[in-house]
Amino acid sequence: MTQKKLTALIRAGYGQGHFQRYKPWLRVTKRDYSPNSNIGHLPAISLARQHHYRARAERQTIQVTKWLGAIDVREGYPVWPWSHPHPGNGLPGFENARRLAGLQEIANEAGIPHGNFPGTDIPYVATLDVLTTWQDANGNYSLIAFENKPEEFTYAKQPISRTKERLELTRRYCARATIPHRIVHAEKLPAELVVNLDMLEPQLTNQRQQQIIESETYQAVIDVINTHGLLSSMNELLDGIGCQKNVSEPELTTALHLALWRQDVDHDLRQPLRPWEPLIPGGRSFKEALFKAWVESKA
Repeated sequence: MTQKKLTALIRAGYGQGHFQRYKPWLRVTKRDYSPNSNIGHLPAISLARQHHYRARAERQTIQVTKWLGAIDVREGYPVWPWSHPHPGNGLPGFENARRLAGLQEIANEAGIPHGNFPGTDIPYVATLDVLTTWQDANGNYSLIAFENKPEEFTYAKQPISRTKERLELTRRYCARATIPHRIVHAEKLPAELVVNLDMLEPQLTNQRQQQIIESETYQAVIDVINTHGLLSSMNELLDGIGCQKNVSEPELTTALHLALWRQDVDHDLRQPLRPWEPLIPGGRSFKEALFKAWVESKA
């Protein structure tokens, strides 16, 4: 890293913006390689961009927070070492948010080394793994930060480690910004849940999703499957809807997948999704419990 390169990245908008305008500070390029973790890109059509993830657990956190209802997910979000605008700046309701102290100042107050880019005297730009945006029923926006660290590092017996120091610095930063700071262990999520979310996430624009949700076909799918899905297979029920309403198989499958993603059809996504078998209830209650643990938690 050089000062010239750092300035160019900031001027290019990296680590800034919301929704489709956000450019993650940590990007995955063709030159990146990690022998110890999975890195790559995750399509986000609803946000009109791609997610860049640098670990499997981070990828899973991105997927789960979108499933739980986050309207924006900004991975690799920078915690600038110098004074800067609030991360909510640009969203309605954050017009009067105060500027925040840089992480370097917070580190000095805490007596924790901030750190520089290797081989330089340029302060390192720390990041939050995932910074999410939420909107309540009244239209109010809020932010929640998620840090994904393995349990063995987070709760290691040694009182001081660099992992713990960095978590403490980002925790203090989020406290100053009044942003809830969550440490999650996505590696412990049920394996089938991750597989199912990958398959079911709508690769559709928000406008197209809304059109489907408001359609007669979608209403027929959720009505019929919620009424008869515990006794008959989803495939059988979709075939019946298709014959009755003259709807194509791809259109019915798209509606079903969206209904399962939204849990308008109650199927436990911790279980294998086998449309040739009846539903397994419990998906809504699991989603509600995970929402309380990840989003509503006071910890």
